Amino acid sequence: PLLNLTIVPTPTPAEDEIDFSQYKFKLGEFVQIAGTAGDGLSLRSQPGRSYNIKFIGMDSEVFEVVDGPVEADGYTWWYLEAPYDKTRNGWSVDEFLQKVNVP
Repeated sequence: PLLNLTIVPTPTPAEDEIDFSQYKFKLGEFVQIAGTAGDGLSLRSQPGRSYNIKFIGMDSEVFEVVDGPVEADGYTWWYLEAPYDKTRNGWSVDEFLQKVNVP
């Protein structure tokens, strides 16, 4: 006999339900690209390696964390936006990001 299984999708938690203590960053913090050895960091249209690269951010470039985290392709992704140019935005893995304090 076949089992009658119902698959119930897990809803994405609301921002106030996310336990940010398990992540490197929180929304509203500033991060700097670091450790790419000059290769830069891909910022993509959506969280995942298969999505289009919007642009390459370079080492020392600073961004504000405005969305995330999203787990995809074995990485934790954050939506970043440059404070000096709102058109420089996209999803990035946190592997080459470090938190910085911006006055």
